[in-house]
Amino acid sequence: MQINLKLFATLRKKLPPGSSRGKATLDLADNVTINDLIQHLDIPLELAQMVLVNGEQTREFEQALADGDQVSIFPPVAGG
Repeated sequence: MQINLKLFATLRKKLPPGSSRGKATLDLADNVTINDLIQHLDIPLELAQMVLVNGEQTREFEQALADGDQVSIFPPVAGG
C-alpha cells in the first residue's frame, strides 16, 4: 500500500533521501500501524507530538493505516 507522508520542522531529516519540501510517498506492507511507521522512520515516540491521519488528530498509534492515507507528524513546539 502507499501512504502520503508529511514531516514538519526537525522531523524532516527523517524523510527518505530525495524527498522534497517535507513530503514523501511511501510503499508499506499492508496492516502497518502508525507506531510501525514511526519506528520505520526512526522517530522517537516522544518526538511524534502530534499525528494526523487524513486530517484527524490521533494518539491511537496501534491504528492500522490504509492505502492512500495521508499522515502528518509534528514534533513538540519549542520557544517562548
